[in-house]
Amino acid sequence: MESNNGATCACDVKTFVRNRYFYGKLLDVYHFELEQNYFNAKRWLLNRLVTGYGVICGLGVSAGSDGQSIVVEAGVAIDKWGREIVIPTASKPLALPPLPPATPGTPSADHPASDCNCDEHWVHLCACYHECLSDPVPALGGDCDQNATCSPGAVRERYELEFKEGKLPAVDVSCSVPDLISGTAINYPALAQYVSSPCSDCPDDPCIALANIHLPDPGGALAAGSIDIAVRPIVYTNDLLHDLLICLTNKPATQDHLRGGKS
Repeated sequence: MESNNGATCACDVKTFVRNRYFYGKLLDVYHFELEQNYFNAKRWLLNRLVTGYGVICGLGVSAGSDGQSIVVEAGVAIDKWGREIVIPTASKPLALPPLPPATPGTPSADHPASDCNCDEHWVHLCACYHECLSDPVPALGGDCDQNATCSPGAVRERYELEFKEGKLPAVDVSCSVPDLISGTAINYPALAQYVSSPCSDCPDDPCIALANIHLPDPGGALAAGSIDIAVRPIVYTNDLLHDLLICLTNKPATQDHLRGGKS
């Protein structure tokens, strides 16, 4: 769904257009959408380029009671297009995909899934932003291209959970700013050079990875250690950065250090 301000994905770095009100101005669908899209696109652009994408809180992944499914706990994330993914309550058990047929001559053909770390025995779970139209209401007006007597009156911001093939690599935690520290001072020219690099483009896939999952043998159950959440990207909130600084000063982190209304 394309919009005037690119509200579906605030990927392009461009100027914005907002309504200018005056007495007697005709307000129609175009202008009301312009108003919503202006704020959505700006928020998503700041989310993507300032806050960053990843898990903010929650969204733990655990095995279902049957050992053949997973459950995602409530939580919040920002996807790679800057949109908020909110899972308000624990998800229903999501059945694991079946193991793919083994190709003769490959390691997966010679070992059961429980003994093989083959890539095809792994999937990764993703959370995706999803919109759906809802709340149909009578359409009391229309135009030449619309003959419907009823139209959705709301857009619900929902989510989808998807399994994707393969095992994601470990998160790269190496320093991305060479020579950042010079003696006891910050190397500001290096920092300025880093910030001056081009703004990142939106990837084709905006979903957020939550975990790598090692598929069990047919009829078996998820083994302990089959779910690895360390591959998920993380949003470094002010609270988290505060705690990291506390840890770097070799002071023990306590509940007293938590801020932002957390208890």
